[in-house]
Amino acid sequence: MSEQLTPLRAKAEPELDELLIDAEADDEQVQQRPVLVQRPWLLLLGLVLVALNLRPALSSMAPILSQVSAELGLNASAAGLLTTLPVLCLGLFAPLAPVLARRFGSERVILGILLTLALGILVRSALGATGLFVGSLMAGASIGIIGVLLPGIVKRDFPKHAGTLTGVYTMALCLGAAVAAGSTVPLSQHFGDSWAVGLGFWLLPALLAMLVWLPQARQGQGAHQVAYRVHGLWRDPLAWQVTLYMGLQSSLAYIVFGWLPSILIGRGLSPTEAGLVLSGSVMVQLISSLSAPWLATRGKDQRLAIVVVMVVTLVG
Repeated sequence: MSEQLTPLRAKAEPELDELLIDAEADDEQVQQRPVLVQRPWLLLLGLVLVALNLRPALSSMAPILSQVSAELGLNASAAGLLTTLPVLCLGLFAPLAPVLARRFGSERVILGILLTLALGILVRSALGATGLFVGSLMAGASIGIIGVLLPGIVKRDFPKHAGTLTGVYTMALCLGAAVAAGSTVPLSQHFGDSWAVGLGFWLLPALLAMLVWLPQARQGQGAHQVAYRVHGLWRDPLAWQVTLYMGLQSSLAYIVFGWLPSILIGRGLSPTEAGLVLSGSVMVQLISSLSAPWLATRGKDQRLAIVVVMVVTLVG
């Protein structure tokens, strides 16, 4: 996709070779300070741990949705809303990310939003039907905000390895989704067949990510902010094409996260088996997450590769 964005970059600042948009910077000024990352290994570990927490709140619900609905008396509409609500919040709350980052800095915002994510998971698992919806909203909003900020930090602090580390970041997303999908039902069964424990378990990885990310928030990486003015996005056909494409492919992923286990359970699989199938389907993406960025840099046009991948998806 980096090649596809070249026309937009050229419009923004033709005299610059590398244009990175950092959400925490002021769009009215261009700052070209050298980026000096202290303890890059700790930053990289923090990025991976944070990314691991951006999907369990979504993929952990689907395998036990039928059990939750039965115990709380949710009808089909309520169950559908429960699955849709956090995904809807990803888009609704994402515009807050640059606003918060400009005010407080990306690293501090991520730390604070990790706390709201952890609280959302706790509320969802501990406060009955009302908490289920409130906690899902909190978790979805938190994921939406962090999901905007994290890739920008990768590109800002590791500009020479942005492609590879974007693959690592995506791999961590897939791994978190896969582990949560495959282990939530066994966890709930191990602790007295309690779906609340199965959902609440994912509070622990969020707390661990907060602990590891804390040094980044203390260092105040806001001094490394980089911004470039980009003009004409609202009127650029390519920008709308990329937006539509990314939105549609993301919706496909979340439909699979939310409903594949229910479809499989309806076909006779147990909740554990359905969760494992979803986990397996996501685990396959670990390979493509690392290989796709490398393949994308082999040529100047990725359209054929995208068409091939979409055909394979449709066949599946």
